Parts: sequence; C-alpha cells; structure tokens
Amino acid sequence: MELHEMEYFVAIAREGNITRAAEKLYVSQPTLTKYLQRVEKEAGLPLFQRAGRRLVPTYAGERYLARAEELLRIGRELDAELADLRQEDSGRLRVGIPPVRCSYSLPAVLPGFRRLHPNVEIRILEEDSERLDAALCAGETDLNFYNLSAQDPRLEYQLLSRDAVCAVLPAGHPAGKSAVQRGDSRELDLSSLTGETFLLQKRTQRQGQYLYELMRRQKVTPARVLETSNIRAAFALAVNGYGVAFLAEGLLRRLDQGQPFDAYRLTGGPSMDFVAAWRKGSYLPAFAQDFIRLMQEV
Repeated sequence: MELHEMEYFVAIAREGNITRAAEKLYVSQPTLTKYLQRVEKEAGLPLFQRAGRRLVPTYAGERYLARAEELLRIGRELDAELADLRQEDSGRLRVGIPPVRCSYSLPAVLPGFRRLHPNVEIRILEEDSERLDAALCAGETDLNFYNLSAQDPRLEYQLLSRDAVCAVLPAGHPAGKSAVQRGDSRELDLSSLTGETFLLQKRTQRQGQYLYELMRRQKVTPARVLETSNIRAAFALAVNGYGVAFLAEGLLRRLDQGQPFDAYRLTGGPSMDFVAAWRKGSYLPAFAQDFIRLMQEV
C-alpha cells in the first residue's frame, strides 16, 4: 500500500464518515468507497463497523490505523530530512498551541517565519494542552507550544521562558493589604484568598492543573470556584470584581488593556515553564528549529 492510501485510511478513521473524509482529501466519494472495500478484502476482515452514522475502527482497524499513522509520520520525517540534505526550503509544519497564546504569539511569529521559509506550509491546531499532547503523540502535530505541568516520557521539550504565576484582583482589593514586598514584586499567600471566588481554568489546561495542584499542596479551599476555559474572560471577571484569577506574569502584560487591576505573585508557587514539545526521537527540520527560535524571541 502506498503512503497516500494510508492517508485515506487515517482520514476515514478520524472523520468517521466517508463523505467528510473525501472532502478533506479532495477525492471523490466513490474513489474512497472502492479503496475501503479493496483494503478490507486484502486484509481478509472488516476494518470498520457502523455505530449509528459513524464509521468506527474495529480492533483490526485500530491496529491498522496505528501502523498507518506510524508509517506516515516516518514518511514525513524522511521527506523533511532529505529536504534539509538537499537544502530545499519546503515542507509542512503542523503547530499545536492554546488559543490565547495563539492570539498574540502567531501574529508576531508567522510574518518573520514566512520571510525565512516562504515555501513551508503552516497548519495550526488550537486546543487546550491536554488535547495537544494527545495530538502530538498521535502524529497530528509536529510541534506544540504550551505551559508544562508534568513531562510525558514520549516527548522531548525545550524551555522557552519561565514565569511566575500571579493572583489578579481589582485595583484596591482588601486582600492586597496582606501582600509582602520582595524585591521588585509583591507576593501574596494563596491562603489569604480563601474567602474569594477562584476563577480557574479547566483541569485539561496547564494553568488549571497548576492551580489545582497548588491548592492541594497548600491545603487551600476557596469559597467558590468558577471554571472557564477562556483565560481572557477569567482576567476580565477578576478585574471587574467577580473573583480572583490566576495567570502567568508574562501573559498579564498581553491581556492588560488599560483597566486598573492589582497582581501579586503567589508565595511559594513554583514557576510556570513555557516549552516547545515534539515526539521523542523525531527529526526536526531546520525550519522547525527556526520556528522554535522565533517563538522564544516572542
């Protein structure tokens, strides 16, 4: 089977529907139907079964899918390595990044990247960090950028920046009276905020994981918790007095739109590391390394 036919199989498995897979692949539906009939005949057993309107891989189909994804990944990495050896400036880079980071990082990075590598196609996947890890391990992205909580042994990381985490409150909030000045920053104990509503990101997001773990370690229970996946919304709610939000210090500078607020570093809170991540042992072409460098500069 050729690599493009493996792409057919992967698309059917991901879309769960031949029509949608055909649209994604820019081939006709009859072509894809005949392909699936042929490959199942060659395999000697069904590779998909129907679950309502969806096509779901059988156990044999799951094994076939895993191998197809692995071979496609190897093929892409070989193409990238050979292009480097030929000094060709072409290829495709699939980048995973959380939505808020995407909103301010990519406008600063992509124009410069295109000047360096005008023939490299960029594809962006915006998801929370947990889903991005799954996509990277499945070969759906080549590079991820996010805050790191726990390292995955299947991945390699490069540290791009290290940030303190801050509690965000409306300007003049009484909790600020217990803040302690240390150097050029003010610090606040998490326990001094227990009477507040905590505006937390979900547990699939790195900042949410960070805060839930910090609350557990410091044995802090807030009065109420409001979870939102939207970091900008959490910031705006805190600035307008609804509760206390927790954000990386560098991110605060990006979200500040002139409305007054107070921010305090959390006493005893570990730093939050922003990293580039890729599959362990995978080949990073020169253009991917340039993308990492540009993200670090931002």
